Amino acid sequence: MTDKQVIVIFGSARLRDREKRRMMAEVAAELADVSILTAEDPRSESLDGILEEMAVGARAQGGIEEKTFWRVPDRGEAIRFGVRLAQPGDIVMAFGKGHEQSMCFGTTEFPWDDRTAMRAALSEFMGVTGPKMPYLPTQEEK
Repeated sequence: MTDKQVIVIFGSARLRDREKRRMMAEVAAELADVSILTAEDPRSESLDGILEEMAVGARAQGGIEEKTFWRVPDRGEAIRFGVRLAQPGDIVMAFGKGHEQSMCFGTTEFPWDDRTAMRAALSEFMGVTGPKMPYLPTQEEK
């Protein structure tokens, strides 16, 4: 699809196959130029712990933190970061949430849509009117 960079943004949900976390990050480190590890339904689990498990996988495949992969806990900021890293011809993709309309932190479901978040990040970057970035509680941790 491009001869430029492929930038991927994804997380790994709580209450799912933990081994998959490492494997997803390994595949991303192998196939993408840049991986941004972020929140995806952490529920009651430590988001930092989930991101560390993913980082282990990225490093196992030769990933270098803050060069080929980053940890950005807030998914909205992760999408913004991916957009800011991109150069003409690059592809930026957010994976994992797809059609889902919420993200779970603790026991609370927060309204969330990756499509809206990507549009918000792009409109902010381009300085044009667009949707507001959806709220997640990780915004408070900045």
